[in-house]
Amino acid sequence: MAQQVRIKRTTLPTPTIDDPERKTIQVEYAAGELPPHFIFIPEKEWTKELEADRIKADLKKRLTTTEETLTI
Repeated sequence: MAQQVRIKRTTLPTPTIDDPERKTIQVEYAAGELPPHFIFIPEKEWTKELEADRIKADLKKRLTTTEETLTI
């Protein structure tokens, strides 16, 4: 089932010694009642398809994680 996800993209400088011009795309996404979450993709690898796949995988992981209540 398709799910709508709101996203915001920000380009972050992430230089290394080997690649001083390297940049990373920070994708903030929000879906349903879940709090916003971030994924990071190197700018040179970024595509809409890769972004969608990573968000889908991250959402699946978040939704299958069990929640526990702790009394302290």
